[in-house]
Amino acid sequence: MIPPNSAAKPITAPLVLGRYRVEVRLGDNRLATVYHATDERLQRTVLLHLLRKELIGQERIRARFVTEAAESARRSHPALLEIFDSGEVGDRPFMVTEYITGRPLRELGALSPEQALLYLRQVSGAVAMCQSYRSPALPAGIVHPPVSSSNVLLVDDGRVKLVESWLLPPKEVPQDLVYYRAPERVSGAAPSTAAAVYALGILLFELLSGTRPGDQTAQLPSLAQLRPQLYLPALDQLIGKATARFPEHRYVDAQQLAVALDTLWRELGSSTQPLSPAELPRPRRTPLRTPQQAPAQTPLAPPVHTAQPVAPGQLHPLSPAQVKRQRKAGGLTAWIVMLALIGSVAFASYLGVRYLSDRVAIELPSLPGIDPLGWLRDRLGGDALWVVNNEGGLNLRTSPGLSADNTVIDIAPNGSVVQQLEGPLIVDNVSWIRVRVTIDGRTVEGWMSLNYLARPGT
Repeated sequence: MIPPNSAAKPITAPLVLGRYRVEVRLGDNRLATVYHATDERLQRTVLLHLLRKELIGQERIRARFVTEAAESARRSHPALLEIFDSGEVGDRPFMVTEYITGRPLRELGALSPEQALLYLRQVSGAVAMCQSYRSPALPAGIVHPPVSSSNVLLVDDGRVKLVESWLLPPKEVPQDLVYYRAPERVSGAAPSTAAAVYALGILLFELLSGTRPGDQTAQLPSLAQLRPQLYLPALDQLIGKATARFPEHRYVDAQQLAVALDTLWRELGSSTQPLSPAELPRPRRTPLRTPQQAPAQTPLAPPVHTAQPVAPGQLHPLSPAQVKRQRKAGGLTAWIVMLALIGSVAFASYLGVRYLSDRVAIELPSLPGIDPLGWLRDRLGGDALWVVNNEGGLNLRTSPGLSADNTVIDIAPNGSVVQQLEGPLIVDNVSWIRVRVTIDGRTVEGWMSLNYLARPGT
């Protein structure tokens, strides 16, 4: 019997070590050719990294690949690829890692401070973990992928991975990394923790400004010079310290930078919170006047009562005009109450019908040319509205689901208002709706996860 999925795999697809079925070549990075493969023993998708053919004869590079594969197996961080296996086949060293797909941050342009800090905190944490590992064999720590916006992939809503990207041709890699090279490295100094801090600072500047600095010896401009609406002196100060020309003026390592990022993250978040009663501005006090300064006061005359005294239990007699006014006021109040009740019943009926039609997929009877809910829909703002409730923004996908071939169209920033057009649908155990949203002046339609959407005002 032929397995149901056998038609999806070419018969000639090579099998590495009798276990890894090589399916698609994804591209090359500095040292390896990366393939989409399947671990047939565990039935899971993986990435297979094979030393590039043209580098097999270069012993120094070959030894470097083997060493980095062994070192990578010692590290574990959410922002780094998890290593599953390594070895050699056909005189070519290889490494097997978890499978990911995503967009490089370089393609996203200028981000909001919340998004940029969210991504950089993850990358800094990964670099800090590699730097903190110490052993006799690895006195300088574990090697991590070079820091670059081309090497940081957005793999999910708010999650990034620092990788040796296979999306950039190897010939373009040196030119890509030159922007992140610390001044002392340009002068020939050895790699250091402070040099990695410099690269992270440049990456943060790029994510916020949308540009890469062209001269490592020049001081970076303030963010407000490039984005006038982005005036955050504390953020400029952090970037300035991370990218200082001399390493002794920078943060010592990525761990120290990560602590500074966390502190700034909390400060930016708390600056938008309501003030406590102790922080509220106090009212200005008017100084008391001395008796000599106080103006002469005119005694108040006693109140003049023009009405006749009324005995207890006795009511004032009303004139005919007063009776007429009271009747009109009572009639108007009754009309207002009646209209409010009618509006409430109509609104509740509309919401009930919308709820049933969305979830039970019923069709409402209609007359030719008449939409029974059109009047209410026009006045209640069309389909349901939602708000993106995720710090790093929310992916807009071509179709519902989390499959690898499901393209991310764009990223809606946190707080974006989206209009529901279709759904919800349950795909991959996640509820999805098709929405319309405006991003940077463009109206885009696609599918979003309901897990990161909230009703306006909630």
